Amino acid sequence: MQKKRLPQPRQLGDAVLLVARLGGYLGRATDPPPGHQIMWHGYAQLQTLCEGFCLNTKNSC
Repeated sequence: MQKKRLPQPRQLGDAVLLVARLGGYLGRATDPPPGHQIMWHGYAQLQTLCEGFCLNTKNSC
């Protein structure tokens, strides 16, 4: 299985779109900007990923 690398965000808008993608935002040309519900789902998913990463590392986060 090949890992998919995401580009490092260079601006705040790029970081917002990455969080929105975690929440299910597709980012098609005809899609409106991500709303608060998509951002909430993305942020919750990001928090879960961070907790899993902290559990996997020996350092405390």
